[in-house]
Parts: sequence; C-alpha cells; structure tokens
Amino acid sequence: MVLRHKITNKLSFHQFSNSFWLLMVDGLILLSALYVGDLVVYYLHGVPVSLRYSLLLLPAWCAASVVTGQVPGWGLGAVEELRRIEWLLLALFAGAGIAAVLLKGMPSRIVFMSSYAASALLIPFGRVLCRKYLGRLKRWGCPVVLYGDQERIEQMLVVLNAESSIGYNPLGVFADDIEGAEGLGVPVLGGLHDITDQAAVAMVSIAHMRDRDLVEVIDLSLASYRKVVLLPDIRAGIFSWVVPRDFNGMVGLEVSRNLLIPLAAWFKRFYEIGLVILLLPVWLPLILLLAALIFFKDRKNPFFMQIRVGRNGKPFKAIKLRTMVPDADKTLKNVLENDAKLQQEWNTYYKLKNDPRITCIGTFLRRFSLDEIPQLFNVLVGDMALVGPRPLPIYHDEELTDKSRLLRNRVRPGMTGQWQVSGRSDCSVEEMEQWDSFYVRNWSVWMDIYIMARTLRVVLFSHGAY
Repeated sequence: MVLRHKITNKLSFHQFSNSFWLLMVDGLILLSALYVGDLVVYYLHGVPVSLRYSLLLLPAWCAASVVTGQVPGWGLGAVEELRRIEWLLLALFAGAGIAAVLLKGMPSRIVFMSSYAASALLIPFGRVLCRKYLGRLKRWGCPVVLYGDQERIEQMLVVLNAESSIGYNPLGVFADDIEGAEGLGVPVLGGLHDITDQAAVAMVSIAHMRDRDLVEVIDLSLASYRKVVLLPDIRAGIFSWVVPRDFNGMVGLEVSRNLLIPLAAWFKRFYEIGLVILLLPVWLPLILLLAALIFFKDRKNPFFMQIRVGRNGKPFKAIKLRTMVPDADKTLKNVLENDAKLQQEWNTYYKLKNDPRITCIGTFLRRFSLDEIPQLFNVLVGDMALVGPRPLPIYHDEELTDKSRLLRNRVRPGMTGQWQVSGRSDCSVEEMEQWDSFYVRNWSVWMDIYIMARTLRVVLFSHGAY
C-alpha cells in the first residue's frame, strides 16, 4: 500500500511537470503574440504598447487547457490535439474580442485578431518542440501496460514507439501465449489476469477478450489502473473519428465518412482553392524559374504530362516538371530487362532508389518534391486536391485491391496525403493502400492541416524521397 502511494505521488508529480512545461511554452507564445498584436496597433494608429488587460488571457488559457484535458494530453493523437487547441483558441479570443467591443479600455479587436493568428500557428509547433525536448530527457509521458496476444501486442508496440508524442510509454505486457520477451523490447510481466502497480494506463485488445466478460475485466481485474484503453481488432483497419453512442445501455460506435458528405467535400474544395490562389505569387514564379533551368539543360520540354487515375476512376493528365531524360521509358525497359533485382524493386514500389533515368537537376527537384508544384494547376481545374490519396498511373491503380480502389476513386487524389507523410517512397503498395484508405475514412479539416504541416517537415528533410 505504501509503495502504491509513492508511485501515485510520483506519477502525479510527473503529470504536473509535463503540464507545467507545456503551459510555460504556451504562455510564452501567447505573450509574444499579444505583444506583436500591440505592435501592429502601434504602427497603424500610434497607440502605446500595453499588455495590462491582454495578460488576462494567459491564466484563462492555462485554466481552460487543464479543464479540457489538453495538458499534459497523454493519449491524444496529433490531429485531435490540433483540433482542441484551435477550437479553444478561437473560443478564448472570440470572447476577448466581444469584451473589447463591450468594455472600454480593453485592447482593440486588431490586437486580438493578429494575436490569435500568431497563436493558432505557433502553439501547436511549440508543443511539438516541447514534447521532443522532454522526450530526449526521458521525462515525457506516462507508463502503460498492454494486454492481449502476441500479434496484437506487437502491433500496439509498433504504434506507440512510432508515435512517442502520444505519451504512452510501454512498461511491459500481459499475455497468456508469450513465453519470452525476445523481440518485443519490453518485459512480459504476467498473464491476462495479472496486474502491476507501476503503470497508470492499461491498453487492452478487445478482440482477445471476446470470450471473457469485458465489464468484469474492466471493473475488477483492471480496476487499479487510472485509465483503461480498449482497442478493437486493429488488423481490420483504423478509424480515428469514432464516437461512442449509448442506445439505452447498448454501446455503439458511430463511424462517419466525412469526406463523402457533399457539404464537407464542397468546403474542402473551397478552402483549398482559396489557399492556392493566395499563394500564387509564390509558386508561379518558382515554377517558371525551375522550368527555365530544365529547358536550358537539354533544350527539351521542361514539363511532363502523365495519365493518372482521378475521381470516379476517370483519367486525367497530371502536370509535373520533367526530372528524367527524354527517352525515359526506353531506358527503364532496358534496365529492368537486364537486372532482376531492379525488376523486383520496381514490382514492389513502382520506383527505383537509384533510377538511371533521373537527371542531375531532377535529383534535386525530387529530393524536395519541387517537381510536383505544377500540380497546383490540376488543383485549380478540379482534377486534384491539395490533400488526398496519391494519384496513381493506370498500371499502378490496376494492382490495387478492388476494395481500396473503390474507396480511393470516390474522392479527388491529392498532391500530398497520409501516405506521403508516413514514408513516401519507402512504403510498399500495401502500406499505401492502408494510409490512403485511412485518410478517406477519417478526413477532417484538422487532418488536412496536420498533413500539410507534416509535409513541410518531410520535404525539408527529404524523408523517403527518391
């Protein structure tokens, strides 16, 4: 009992520490954003800089973050955290803006609007950096234990290790069919009826508990854990926007295919077109410059048109900057006929890591995905979206399963997507199907924002590009 009390105190302190540092980062960003907002008003109207009333937003933000469970935010996925941050910021600054209208002496609406824009952009990035720093110090997250069979436990471990920002650090596993811990990376602590007082959270595979009384397991066997996370059969595909529904004691899980709702699809199209037009002064001159460099290299057409499969299975011409030699198809055929290893690589990824067709300029363009910028024209005319499933050539699309093809063809393909930020060229066809199907099932504005932000990171650091 004494040991359990000490562990509880340690966990509470750890939770307080993680929350404190996240709120410190949030506070510094908010303070800086408010100061910038006051500077804007000063340069526009000559009003002296004063943070006297604006500082009231800081304790309001901290209190609201704690109440809504945003800090420390253990167990929150990146998209869900982004959604909560943005809605809370919107509510907070909207309330401050209304107060500025009703009460004299409050900062102007310009202060709140400019401060809100800066905070909405910087707070998510600030939290990512804070978690990474705490993770390096081994001070981020809480210990969790996993219950299930070996196959599902291995899948859970892959997810938790890949998404360390979630804050669930595997302490050990409980299973009846695992004799040793070789290959797991964490110890086997016991069977499905055993528990530990070293962890705060238990993650349980529902599929492995089908023959047991699940309510009894949660209320009795796992009663000592602060939180129990129930995982469905994750082999069947993952849905992120699942809402529990209570039907007079019968629990249902509601899955909404948001991107198939006409109003949602229209809204996505509207804001993507607006964003492309807004950034036109940036990307159009860049395309012209890169096209000129390619043309002066070999005096050939710098643009390349390739037939891709679009919405409803209709083919369209995707525009790219040419990164290969003029006789690329002939060169590829000769290479594959003379090298079985390269033929196998092509059959798996439909790409070659050391592709002999790519020019020196093309290597640079592909490394930073600059060759795909002209596809913004495809977005404008409606062939593509900014974010969506990867647009595939006809021969590649024919290799997909019927289920995957049916789901993908119901939406516009995207310049970037879940597949591109989850491995790019390092992903196999099966992984691409998984990620693209996941996006179609779980689309939201927040997911698009998250994917576009991760795209910048992936492109800048050239992860998986060739």
